[in-house]
Amino acid sequence: MIFDPFELNYSKIRAYLDCPFLYRYIYAERRFTPPTSFSSLGLSVHRALARYHAAPGGDLSDLLAHYEDAWLHQGYATPQESMEFYNRGARVLEDWWLHFQANPAQVMYSEKSFEFPFEKWRIKGTIDRVDRMPGGLVELIDYKMGFEGKTGGDVAGSLQLSLYAIGLSRALKLKVGAIAYFVLTGPAKISVPYDPSAEEATLNLVRETGEKILALDLSRKGKCARCPIRKLCPESEAQEAPPEGS
Repeated sequence: MIFDPFELNYSKIRAYLDCPFLYRYIYAERRFTPPTSFSSLGLSVHRALARYHAAPGGDLSDLLAHYEDAWLHQGYATPQESMEFYNRGARVLEDWWLHFQANPAQVMYSEKSFEFPFEKWRIKGTIDRVDRMPGGLVELIDYKMGFEGKTGGDVAGSLQLSLYAIGLSRALKLKVGAIAYFVLTGPAKISVPYDPSAEEATLNLVRETGEKILALDLSRKGKCARCPIRKLCPESEAQEAPPEGS
């Protein structure tokens, strides 16, 4: 795939905001972050839910079959760890399914992609779920595993949800009434009313970040100790010390 700095999505913007060197490593140099047990588990669960929503009406056994098919084996230190995480994900999906049965929703879209032009850029994204609300409104939902706690303030201040809400409005002509994180390890949905007044600030940030990406501005570094490529990036200040005698 050809590197295109004029095509932006949340992941690219987030990577650059976290650290320009992280953005360069993943998107300009086309190198990928190594999978971890948590990233593989999260992706496996997301894929299972997407397949379940794509064929509505299934039962729990169908959801778990989707999970089996979607399971990623990479990122685990041992087969035992892989099995432990697999069982952990199965429990998460079982709890989600029970919650979904007790709290039925009108799911309009799952894994819905959008694209819209913004000045010199094309903004793309894929939304985990869009539910129908009363009065012709929709609720935008992003699934989160919940390894880190989430609050209503996190939802209201989410750059990702704000960007996706703009995508729903501009690309799909839908009016967003609420935005939400569905925390799978709860399970619990944290939903807040959508405030469209945040759109200007979101697009200003997209513009500012997009210009820096075009210039490949590497004038700062992020927090190396938390970076997923800290062991690989030549600019990292948090690389592991080499083994003794090497």
